[in-house]
Amino acid sequence: MKMWLMDILACPAEDCRSKLNLEIYTQHEIKIDNDSVTEIDEALVTCPKCGRWYPVIDGIVCMLPDEQRLEGKQRIEETKFLEKWKGRIPTEILKGGKPFGIQEE
Repeated sequence: MKMWLMDILACPAEDCRSKLNLEIYTQHEIKIDNDSVTEIDEALVTCPKCGRWYPVIDGIVCMLPDEQRLEGKQRIEETKFLEKWKGRIPTEILKGGKPFGIQEE
């Protein structure tokens, strides 16, 4: 994901549309002509207004509607993301994030 994308993204929740926050976990630089561009590999995009969170996995921000994130492969991948980065993800996201969080065992 390109850093500039955060300038145009807004929370996709129909009742929200708020500006989003970004916490980068991994990134790398690429050269384009003589310029260097930051590519975000893994990050957490959060909405301060509605409490939703969206992962950036393998450079792709996953901003599907809630109902498409609750089951199947998407739920599995996003749960893996939460588990991998749970030491850096805010507790309010882990415990009560929308559309889901993870439970400590």
